Amino acid sequence: MKFKTVAAIVAGMLLSVTVHAAPIVNTNVRPVALGSTPAGEQSLQTVLNNVFGTGAVSAANDQSAAGLWGSATGSATTIPTLIIEQTSGASSQKFGMWFGTDTNNMYTVDLFFGGAVGSSNTLQQSAVGIGIGNGQMIISAGPTFQSACTTQVNCGLFTNALINPSSFGFYFATGAGKIAYSIDSMNLGGATDFLAFQGGTSTNWVFAFEDGADNDFQDMVVKVESINKVPEPGSVALLGLALAGAGVASRRKQKKTESV
Repeated sequence: MKFKTVAAIVAGMLLSVTVHAAPIVNTNVRPVALGSTPAGEQSLQTVLNNVFGTGAVSAANDQSAAGLWGSATGSATTIPTLIIEQTSGASSQKFGMWFGTDTNNMYTVDLFFGGAVGSSNTLQQSAVGIGIGNGQMIISAGPTFQSACTTQVNCGLFTNALINPSSFGFYFATGAGKIAYSIDSMNLGGATDFLAFQGGTSTNWVFAFEDGADNDFQDMVVKVESINKVPEPGSVALLGLALAGAGVASRRKQKKTESV
């Protein structure tokens, strides 16, 4: 066998290994259209009214394009609260956080599993504290929900080099194998799996997930406190241009002063 042929085979093998890896980039586009709410269930708008106050946040018009978040306090303590879970598959569904830079380089940690704490279709108060440092993550339930550890709350210490308090996302996993990530490009359903809503200018967010195809987005709704969205790549680029422009203006002003 000739050397060129061997080289071609090796190159083909390397390509086949890496072709499925894709950078994780926040390119969400919102808003998306909401479907109708099944009879007997609360609509997403009703849930948002209960969390943020009536009329404060619109389910149709206030959907954020954010898909990545970071701690609002540096080395973070975030507080996720499972607000409502209206789905027949609640006993096998999970909500968690993911860290990573590409689809072949991810670390996931379940936060809630095995259904909601409490009954469906009512507001829950299943608050859990999450301490996040570089490379480490602690999940702990408060005294009221301590008994839910290992059954409905994944309490414990988790260590991985990808854990980063400045960049993380969230996901919802169904018992049927569907995973809805907070980045559209990572989902088979694209923009029809996950919605995010910010409580005004606060660091409080609500995440709404779709487990099927009716797009009512109230199958699992979670409130998370003390997080800020990570700017989209385009926003970062624009900020860089703005800073560059400020530098140019400053130099022009300095030259003008010197000439006088």
